Amino acid sequence: MQEKLLSFICQKSQISYILFDEDFHITKTFLNESKIGSDIRETLWEIVGFEEDILREQKLEIPMILRENEYYDLFVEPFSNKEKKLFIAYMQQKSKDTHSYANVLKEINKKTLIFDTSDEKKESRYYQEINKRLLTLHVNSEGKITKVNDAVTYFFNTQNSALQGVHFSKLFTPQSSKKEAKSNIFVAKNSFGKEIFFHADIIPLKNRENKIVENIIIAQDVSYLKEIEKELQYAQEHDTLTGLPNRHYLLRAIEYREKPTIALLDIVSFHKVNEEYGAHAGDMLLKHTTSLLQSLLEPQDTLTRLFGDTFVILFESEKNRTYIDALVNKIKEAMHKNPLYYTQEDIITATLTTVVIETNDEPISAKELLKNGEKALQREKLLKKS
Repeated sequence: MQEKLLSFICQKSQISYILFDEDFHITKTFLNESKIGSDIRETLWEIVGFEEDILREQKLEIPMILRENEYYDLFVEPFSNKEKKLFIAYMQQKSKDTHSYANVLKEINKKTLIFDTSDEKKESRYYQEINKRLLTLHVNSEGKITKVNDAVTYFFNTQNSALQGVHFSKLFTPQSSKKEAKSNIFVAKNSFGKEIFFHADIIPLKNRENKIVENIIIAQDVSYLKEIEKELQYAQEHDTLTGLPNRHYLLRAIEYREKPTIALLDIVSFHKVNEEYGAHAGDMLLKHTTSLLQSLLEPQDTLTRLFGDTFVILFESEKNRTYIDALVNKIKEAMHKNPLYYTQEDIITATLTTVVIETNDEPISAKELLKNGEKALQREKLLKKS
């Protein structure tokens, strides 16, 4: 009686099901491609790897599996039977709108996930994984939330009902740049107060009059891309050996200073250190010099490694020439008094060639200021040799 009722309900609701025992042998099926007595895993390979969970009577849910060009949600759970312990696997067909939803998922994930349309197994696994991480919200024409998936309630640690009627903009803040007036990147705070970056795609749903009555917003976490972007920017603007900002960073920093003043410092006869002690000793001397300079500068001043053995200090606008000259002399003295103890036998003492370049009342670009400084430093080095 129970199985007859089950068959009737499944026919009416367009649900396909399979009954199987503890050995995973099919005992009853409402799926044409499966046979009684065969192993259910030959028909539903999606449950492979979940056998122990099924036998422990844990309900299994696998969304968006692909079968004969249609998408289904697959559920597996215990099935009450007096004679022996059985389990039921049933699949519910998704709506026609699922195809447009799936196409959007493909588009927004094509750069971050490998997708192979010729491999049915890989395709369904693909959707299983991404659906766990995508926030899906239904928003009406007024921008108010009408429905969300489990990923949204988990992210905000709240009930579905608590989000009903809340305007989308209350939860997601758009991120726009100077170049783009409109952006698909949004920021939302999770239940722990951490800001997460999302890329949002919108699927408009229209009525018979071709009027948009609702939007489905699919938000994908792209915070890791933002982290990569930060790391790339840091790598582009910093020296790998010393960790100091480089020339690229310095030029940008100069542009933000009003009447900037810079000091250029060059290690005298640095090439001889490399020749006598080796390249490693030269690297250690650069790190030693960096540490010494950082200990003498104030936090508001910017220390950079321009190239090779040349450093540049960009001073805070309020610093006057008297202070700067006194600091440069202090640096030169400290450099002489604090040699690099490379080994117990090898003690490397270095001196610096320095120049200070100020900005006069006439406007000058960062590149021109730095170019003037490099020329002045070269002249100073030639004077020392003569």
